[in-house]
Amino acid sequence: MDLHQVEVVAPGLAARIAGAERGQARRFAFRVARLACSVAGVHDNTALEVARGGLEHYPEIDELVQLWDLERRLESACEANVGKDPRTADLSELQLHDECIEARAVAAVIAALKPDALDAAREATREALAAGCDRIVLEDLASELL
Repeated sequence: MDLHQVEVVAPGLAARIAGAERGQARRFAFRVARLACSVAGVHDNTALEVARGGLEHYPEIDELVQLWDLERRLESACEANVGKDPRTADLSELQLHDECIEARAVAAVIAALKPDALDAAREATREALAAGCDRIVLEDLASELL
């Protein structure tokens, strides 16, 4: 079984997420998504509102479609800047381009919405790390919430 990317980069953080209660993991996922949006400088109102709304306001279908479209547009711009599929590019290469960073932050918001709270926390954390969030800051946030 392959390790999840968060387990490789931040095993302590991955362990905290794995041991969290579902509600704690969900709150953590949305806080991570907000942090990623802040670090990446996301200005899209839908992404910011969904990240802020968290559990209090589940997004409508049109909001989800807007998020997916935004991520797809940012991924396309990222691919144009990098010159290849962003999934095959090195993380340090991706972090040189604002569109790539912003795409990962929007992906963190989408990940926070995943049905399984632990998976949402893991995926939001992975995307936040890719968006440039500091591992130590994420671990501190986990210490506070998980």
